[in-house]
This record gives sequence, structure tokens and C-alpha cells, in this order.
Amino acid sequence: MSSKPSCKIEPLIESTNLFLNNNENFVIGLLGNNDKYLITKLDKYLEFKAFRCGLFILNKITGHVYFKCTMNMEILMQALGITYDKELQLLKFTIEDPIKQIITKFANCFAMISESGNAYVFSLDGGNIKQGLIPKCLFENEKVVQIACGGVHVLYLTENNKLFGTGGEYDGNAISYSREYSSCTKNEFRLVKCNVEALEGKKIKQIAATYNCSFALTVENELYSCGYCGYAANGQPEEVKNCPFFTKVKDNVERVIAGYFFVAIKTLGGEYFIFGYNNCYQFGEIDGILMTGNKIYGTNTKLTTFNIHDIEQLECGGYHSIIVSKSDDVYFTGHSHCNAFLDCSKYTKIDFSKYVTNWSDIQKSSKIRVETGYNFTVIYNEIKKKKFNFNNTYKVSDLTIRFY
Repeated sequence: MSSKPSCKIEPLIESTNLFLNNNENFVIGLLGNNDKYLITKLDKYLEFKAFRCGLFILNKITGHVYFKCTMNMEILMQALGITYDKELQLLKFTIEDPIKQIITKFANCFAMISESGNAYVFSLDGGNIKQGLIPKCLFENEKVVQIACGGVHVLYLTENNKLFGTGGEYDGNAISYSREYSSCTKNEFRLVKCNVEALEGKKIKQIAATYNCSFALTVENELYSCGYCGYAANGQPEEVKNCPFFTKVKDNVERVIAGYFFVAIKTLGGEYFIFGYNNCYQFGEIDGILMTGNKIYGTNTKLTTFNIHDIEQLECGGYHSIIVSKSDDVYFTGHSHCNAFLDCSKYTKIDFSKYVTNWSDIQKSSKIRVETGYNFTVIYNEIKKKKFNFNNTYKVSDLTIRFY
């Protein structure tokens, strides 16, 4: 039996009395129900993930996963084999099949990939997303290497570049598959092999999903999409009313960053393009851009609401996006129910000095990183490695002498 992680989880309270050790890993979690929490004493081999109704801690050495409930979701608790308990509980199936990755992006489901390549998916309400282990035989006995969770569907990429999907009853085109499968009804599980004729001979390096759209990015940096056109989140032009099969939407793409109904893409040249729903100012209040019903169609609209040369990291969540600048400041725009801090129509800096008295020192000694999903944002640090200054250094025989 694995021992419980020894991290410390406590509420984050607006106070200047909190002091963090510069050499200590920490996590600041912001939930949409206005809960703020701080996790410290987090060993380097522990990885933290947030979800709508709980917190995960993955032991990267053993592959064991612990879950802390923040909401009583009976269907999910039963599927996980645990009870409603606000303490960390070990998910016992992770003892027999150690976990490598946890995916918690959106509202209704999360997924895990084990070290052996097995896929596990859990849903808050069951529906047509199977609970627990999906047998490997359904993936033609191949290992699953990537999973992308949308709102009504889940994508799976296997080791030999095969793409599968479940769910997608919304208009039948959130996942790209043959039309005989497009009438998948509520509470009916069916896993299908996606139609990827447009990607024939191309290797996929990243998959992503919005609420009801799917994306595949190739090693040639070509971005393909399919799915519902109603929110413009598939990157298709406005005149395209239906996109049931993968279609190329952009070249020279380095990364696709999917939000709930909106998307940002980063190009190889470091530019950011945005599309989809901007009804809650997910990318800020945009001037001079013609939008239809707060929707940005196509993939040719550049992000102009933040200096792209100062972006270290950009992430999209439920109805918000968040940016970490080059100087490790954190900026937020969008709807506050996803963040517990702000409700704003432009990128606004979160003042962590109200919570951590030595925040400026933390920024100097750490790289600040973020993860965000439907109604949560997680801020964590990576300790900067100290670099040796070789100025005024001379080699004498086999000795190195440095003068200060």
C-alpha cells in the first residue's frame, strides 16, 4: 500500500503574513466557487492536478493517484471506488496499473493514461462516456499516448497514429467519424475510429478539443479541425455551416490551445491567432475586429489585447484565458466564476503580494507556470536552476579558480 503524500493543503487567505520558502515547490489553486487554496511541502516527485470537484496528486515514482473531494458527486465517487471524504484518498486501481498522466481540462470528465498505455475516463454524470478502464482491444490493441477531453466527447491518439473518439452526440460532428455512428444517443457508449483521410500519411503530434470541436496538429505543423460551427470554435470560415470531417485550417502552427468555446494557436514565428466565442471577453475586449454575435471566425485574427512579445505562456479555460509574462506576472481576462479572483474585460494582473509577502522574491527564484480548465486555474512554480558564472575564471593545471 502506498503512503499518503505528505504535502500541506490549506486555504489561501488575503494576508501579507504568508511567507514561502524560495526553494520550495508550491501550488496556488483558484476554484470558481471562490475557493482559494495553497499547497506547500510538495515533493518534486509529486504532480498536482485540479478538477471541478476535487484535487489530484500523482506520485510520479509509483504512479499512484490520490484524490481529495471538494464536491459530493455520487456517480463519480462510485466509479472511482471511493467515498465522499475531504481527505486525500488513494485510487486503488492505480496500484495495479500505475498512472503516467492525468487530463482534467474541462467540466464533465477527466482522463488518465497509465504507464502501460491503458486509458481511463471518468464522467460526473455518466452519459455516453464510459466510466473507468477502456479495454485496449477497442484501440486495436495499441497503447494510448494522448487524450483530449471536450464537453461532449473525448479523443484518443494511439502509439501508431490512430485516432479514436467517444461521445459527440451534439450535431453528430464533434468527432470525425462515419455517419452511421453520428446518432450516438445519451447513455450509449460507443468508441469509434475517426475518419482521418485528410491526414493520410501525416503523423499527429498533438490533439485538442473544445466543447464540441476536435483538433489534430501534425509534425509538419499543419492544424486540422472538425466539429460544430455554431460557436466558430473550429476555425472554419463563417460560410462553412457544417464540418463533420477533419479539414486543414492553418499552416506553421506550433501549438493549439483549446478553451471551452474558443481557441488560441501559436505559430512557429511566435504569433498568436484567436477564434471562437468571445462573449465573456475570453481574449479581452477586442477593438476594430468585425465579429458576428461575439464570434471570431477563421484563423486569421491576431491576438492584439496583449503584447505577444511578452507572453511566456498562454492558456485557455472555460470562459477565461490566462497569461504568464516574461517577468513571471500572471494576467487574467474573462468571467470570474472560472477564477475566483477577477471579472474583467481585459488582461489584468493578479496581485499575489496580497497573499504572499515575499512574492517578488518568489518570482526571482522561480518560473511561474499555469494550468487552467473549465472552472479552475492552478499557478505553480518551477525552481530556477542556478547558473555558474564563468567570468573571471582561469584554468591552472587541473584546478579551476574563480575570483570574486
